[in-house]
Amino acid sequence: MALAETVLRHVYKLGLFAKVFQMLPRMSFLLALASVVWLLVLPMDGQYRHTYISENALLPGQVTSYFRESEWNYVRGFRSEVLLWDFELVSRQNDVLEDWLHDFGWAVSRYRDHKTNATTMYALMHAPRGDNTEAMVLAVPYYTSSGEPNHGGLTLAPALAHYFARMSIWSKNIILVFPRDGHAPLRSWVEAYHTTLDATAGSIEAALVIVYPSESDKFSHVEVSYEGLNGQLPNLDLINTVTTVAGHEGINVGVHHASNAQLTRNDYWTRLRVLAWGVLRLATTGLFLNSLGCEAFSGWQIQAITITAVPGNHHDVTQFGRIVDSTFRSVNNLLEKFHQSFFFYLLLSPHHFVSIGTYLPAAVLVAAAFVLSSLYSLASGVTTPQFISHISDTLFLFTAIEAVCLVTALFLQHLVVAGHGDVTIITAAVVAVSALFSVCALRSRTLNWLGSTYSHMLLSFALYFVAILITSMLIVHFALAFSIGLCALPCIFIQPLINQTHANPALAGRNNVKIALCLLLSCPVTALVALGYTMNGGGVDGVLALSRGFFMSWDIMQSWTYFVVTLGWLPAWLAVVVSCLFGTFLPKPAKDE
Repeated sequence: MALAETVLRHVYKLGLFAKVFQMLPRMSFLLALASVVWLLVLPMDGQYRHTYISENALLPGQVTSYFRESEWNYVRGFRSEVLLWDFELVSRQNDVLEDWLHDFGWAVSRYRDHKTNATTMYALMHAPRGDNTEAMVLAVPYYTSSGEPNHGGLTLAPALAHYFARMSIWSKNIILVFPRDGHAPLRSWVEAYHTTLDATAGSIEAALVIVYPSESDKFSHVEVSYEGLNGQLPNLDLINTVTTVAGHEGINVGVHHASNAQLTRNDYWTRLRVLAWGVLRLATTGLFLNSLGCEAFSGWQIQAITITAVPGNHHDVTQFGRIVDSTFRSVNNLLEKFHQSFFFYLLLSPHHFVSIGTYLPAAVLVAAAFVLSSLYSLASGVTTPQFISHISDTLFLFTAIEAVCLVTALFLQHLVVAGHGDVTIITAAVVAVSALFSVCALRSRTLNWLGSTYSHMLLSFALYFVAILITSMLIVHFALAFSIGLCALPCIFIQPLINQTHANPALAGRNNVKIALCLLLSCPVTALVALGYTMNGGGVDGVLALSRGFFMSWDIMQSWTYFVVTLGWLPAWLAVVVSCLFGTFLPKPAKDE
């Protein structure tokens, strides 16, 4: 006890508390910078790991696939028929494909989705060596994510169905699904399979979505897409199995639209590009209406990936079929669910990854930056008695902001989903209101509805709320947590700018502009507009498409992102706006408090 008193006495004598307080903004910024540097270090040599097969029972590529030249005549015959199809018509009802599957011995059923008015045909093949408790899915959408007809995929599907039916090795049932696309129709079928469908084939262990839009016999390489909803990822062993099988066929594997030159390149910048795209794609999965298909299986412990054949002249179409065949045969070897390998990882290439323990500190550092900024705001104008007497009112005010966000989010979602509102008008209105709130920070503060204590506490609580939001998601959805932390980062500079203005009123005009820019840059709407403008087709059309997908993401895909943004990030941002627009950070007499 005496030692503690001595230490505290020296701390007060040296003024360390005041010095540490003045350093909090710099420390907060350094922590945020360190989080970015942490991710930039991960692609360096020695920081990542090579992929490997954890489950020995998979044995990828250890057996000979007989989907070879003997099946070529079937592939050619099916393709000649597929090229004659009117895809708009057959995507609703395809009697020809149904007859083929019946002839091969598959049990064909249809699922009618009354929400989207889409009919999805699927076929079941019961395993000759199984007990009808486990299944594998091969999903073949009629249209790709870019709206192209999936000619090659629908050519290979009946050929593989004919091939699978002739083999007696299967211990797991096989399901073929033919949705219109990989978005709402496939998601609806997966949900119905686990709830209302009568014709089922057991628990789905793994799913492959194949995309082969080309009419040619040749392709360049395969692209593997693996992002799931709400931060979910397939077991790394499934990706490793596909990569290993493709490697045995001499086929290169790419991720995140790697160019031909990047397929065999293993340098820092290539790995960093894949890492950055992986975080961005995982954070935005479920928001785009042109999804790739693998995310439709999220939520039911199904390991799913999408395999896309990139056009080119290097490999034969039957090699693509052998990738599917060999992967299914590996999964068929499993006696239990995927569990050996990683479920939380970030890919740097098809052959390199970083596990959760390596990348998680990046999000922790961002959250710590907001915590320090919150402490700085609180210590700038709130004493302990004031904190105790004002905390309940501050929480009530923030709860009111949260309630407004909830009502607005549900109302706008209903307008878009029910088709009662024009997405263009809604998007324009939301953008205009957000910009107006940000620009209003330029005003001269003559009318102040909130006192100094409430202003500091509301700003402090908003920053702390962001830290809690990041912390609560950093394990289950690292990509979204880290992305929100980076996008909301300008908020940590607002309190230092306000204090600087009070110390030197001559800087008020310039600092108000900086505060307005901080509000604008940290706004969720700004992030969504920038994302839609650069991705999803780009331009205004890209913004509108992303806006529609954002409002419909929960209704169609059950993506948490909509409510995380509207009930997490947005209320915190609005609380910062309220404290800046309607509050004063100057100390006032006690009677005004």
